[in-house]
Amino acid sequence: MLQSTFKKEWLDTKRQGQVLWLSGIAVLLLLLACVTGFKSHQGYQQAVNEVSQSEQLRWLNQGEKGPHSAAHYGIYVVKPTTPLAALDDGLQAYQGNVLRLEAHIRNDSLFRSAQDNLPLSRFGSLSPAFVLQVLLPLLIILIGYPLLAREREQGTLKQLLAAGASPAKLFFAKCALLFTLSCLFLLPVALFLLYSQTANEAPYTLRSALFLLSYLIYLLLWSLITTTLSSLLPTARRALITLLTIWAFTTLLMPKLAMNIATTLHPQGSGQTFQAKLESEVYTDARLDAIEKFKQQTLAQYGVSQVADLPFDYAGAQLQFGEQYADKIFDRLFKARLEQLEAQSQSYQLAGLLTPFIAVQTLSMATAATDFSHQQSFENAAEQHRRLMQEVLNFNQRDHGHKAEGHYSAGKELWQQIPKFSYQYPRFAHYLPHYVISLISLGFWLIVLVLLSLFAIKKLRLEEQR
Repeated sequence: MLQSTFKKEWLDTKRQGQVLWLSGIAVLLLLLACVTGFKSHQGYQQAVNEVSQSEQLRWLNQGEKGPHSAAHYGIYVVKPTTPLAALDDGLQAYQGNVLRLEAHIRNDSLFRSAQDNLPLSRFGSLSPAFVLQVLLPLLIILIGYPLLAREREQGTLKQLLAAGASPAKLFFAKCALLFTLSCLFLLPVALFLLYSQTANEAPYTLRSALFLLSYLIYLLLWSLITTTLSSLLPTARRALITLLTIWAFTTLLMPKLAMNIATTLHPQGSGQTFQAKLESEVYTDARLDAIEKFKQQTLAQYGVSQVADLPFDYAGAQLQFGEQYADKIFDRLFKARLEQLEAQSQSYQLAGLLTPFIAVQTLSMATAATDFSHQQSFENAAEQHRRLMQEVLNFNQRDHGHKAEGHYSAGKELWQQIPKFSYQYPRFAHYLPHYVISLISLGFWLIVLVLLSLFAIKKLRLEEQR
């Protein structure tokens, strides 16, 4: 009976003109978003390769100079991306994608493309994730709101129930139809994920699977809530108004409200203020005292009275000590800022218990490696590379500077000792603890809506008995 009911509902849906043109618009928007996202991803990936190669050549061909001058000369590194970023660009436009690695300072990422956009363009962009998270639920509502409510209005619902149709099978057939229709729009996404698995040297199997599974659950949730309210409310008009209100609240209003609450509970200063704080806490009298203490300890260790008598170049040793002194302060201040940002993220994820949009949005960005946690992983790796650079350069100055007559200079042989920066994101299992709340939220919504569906089926049985 379930199969025949599903077939009947499928034929009824096909006869409705609104389903065809709504589906056509949705398919067109999704394909346009996928093509745009893929082209953008390809352009970005090409730029990453070109900038990385040119920066490495610039570093190697900087000519002869002192190691410390080379440390200030610095190098730029670019954040890599994953194929899934073509489907969800997440926070990429707001986090920056280039880091300058140089002596004495830990920089923030540069070139946030959102800063260069026109103000009107910041209200949203047409990405596959936007279509799937915002527009596709709206399509489910427009197709599914009359499934049971209109049959009640026309009197056919009682006839079906009186003829022996099972309320549960009728409900789930209509819900299954709605879910099947919505899943058809995931086919381009699934094909792209399959293509990315074969076209990339490092497959992102777990990321792709969780990305697709998150959206399948999300579409199932909207199919359940649409069918349930169509079953519970007396008229199709009331079902439509109620569903549109829920859609607007959960996908448009609640996310912005949740983010405002998160930033209010865990306020964070501007990047300029933070950089100023770094400099003010590093370059203090305490630093000068620490350097002087290091000097006296070094002289005492080697039993000499002046640095000129040391068996190495003291300037290189002092520079490395200064780097290590500053690194401790950097670690403390960046850790405090990271804790604040993590608190904002966790607070925002908690709002996923109020709207599944936040849960799927968080998991979508996470699997695409376009969220805050992946940005932080890249910046931490870049910082470790910066410290390696300073260590190699300062130790070279320490070990060879005292042997030179006059100013000591190094060349390409030293620059080659610093490996090229190459970064790949860790496996997604490494990040899972960051997204426990979002995973729980999706499960919570699934349980709530299944229970609500059972309640709606019970109401249908009572309607059958009247």
